[in-house]
Amino acid sequence: MSPKAGGKPGGNLGDQINKDFGSFDSFKLQLSNAAKTVEGSGWGILAYDPLSEQLLTLQAEKHQNLTVQGSIPLLALDVWEHTYLQYKNDRGAFVDKWWDVVSWSDVEARFDKAKR
Repeated sequence: MSPKAGGKPGGNLGDQINKDFGSFDSFKLQLSNAAKTVEGSGWGILAYDPLSEQLLTLQAEKHQNLTVQGSIPLLALDVWEHTYLQYKNDRGAFVDKWWDVVSWSDVEARFDKAKR
């Protein structure tokens, strides 16, 4: 994350998101919904599955639940209560604002490494 981040990814990551999700907006909706609806505390995750060579959105609760074995996490949206106290525990508002600080250059570096 970075205070001067956000926007949309470009390059290989942007292309793969468009291929696997249809558009960045569709991906953003899927990951936001995963984070907003995870039961209890947990994460919404963008992961790369090397077997299918596809990006996935996942929910993770308690580290191990609801994951895909062999997938490589690229981006995690932490929705444990302590992460969004300033939003007065309004998880949805926190998730919506979180997109403004995603450092896509960091995510793309992880994606490029995962593909090797």
